[in-house]
Amino acid sequence: MVPAIKGERIGAIGITEPNAGSDIAGIQTFARRDGEDYIINGTKMYITNGAIADQICLVAKTDRSAGHRGISLFIIEKGMPGFEVMRKLKKMGQHTAGTAELALKDVRVPHGNLLGEEGKGFYGIMK
Repeated sequence: MVPAIKGERIGAIGITEPNAGSDIAGIQTFARRDGEDYIINGTKMYITNGAIADQICLVAKTDRSAGHRGISLFIIEKGMPGFEVMRKLKKMGQHTAGTAELALKDVRVPHGNLLGEEGKGFYGIMK
């Protein structure tokens, strides 16, 4: 987080999805535990800075049956295998922000990239 705070890295927040919009409780991106890592699959849409971000604070469900209590936050870094900027979206203004559609296909994320506690992501977003 320090390089982002210093302005040395560009960040983005990955919440919005094609089938859920910005309804956090309705997201479908899922992170399952695999040993000390998480495997994340899903799609994000209309992500401001998504096309140019070095790191993304990504919202994913870690427990599909727990509603908003099953949502967690992860740091996804540019270049992680399986993470892809699908396309940069055309828009009428703010061309420097690089709004994009993102895809995550079996992205292996170390446990250290979990922000806060598992299942507490909804509360972090609301703060």
